[in-house]
Amino acid sequence: MEKREIEEKLKELQGWELVEDKKLRKTFKFKNFQESIRFLTLIQPVADSINHHPDVCVYYSRVVVELTTHEKGGLTELDFKLAKELDRIFEEMRS
Repeated sequence: MEKREIEEKLKELQGWELVEDKKLRKTFKFKNFQESIRFLTLIQPVADSINHHPDVCVYYSRVVVELTTHEKGGLTELDFKLAKELDRIFEEMRS
């Protein structure tokens, strides 16, 4: 995916940043560790369903997610699709 296309698609996302020109990163903030872990359990079946899995790091009440398509060495449509799904799940948890 070309950098210009990535930058256009990034405008459609809320709070995601481009890292090293080949990854999307976002930090999701929660009330506590239990909510952070609940988020992971909710995103797992979605990631499995599209066979595209994020890199995640949990810091008590924060979950940092990075998306990239390792086989392609950069970003693809799958990364943007999964980013939108993660945002949807996060918003559902908040409501």
